[in-house]
Amino acid sequence: MIAPVGPASPKSKAAPVNGAHSAQAAAFDIALDERAELERERAALEALTMAQLKDEDAIMKKWIEMI
Repeated sequence: MIAPVGPASPKSKAAPVNGAHSAQAAAFDIALDERAELERERAALEALTMAQLKDEDAIMKKWIEMI
């Protein structure tokens, strides 16, 4: 037998809350994934910048030695 779902039924009140919670949890997961990806990109760009600065520093030292 199927339980009636109406205003007095606990399922009717729990369903919208669970649906809203699921939507909120999904939105949070998406935001968290996006933030993690942005952090990975930032770390990669930082590593490239540091490598470039190191190379430029080495070039500058060679120029100074030639003087």
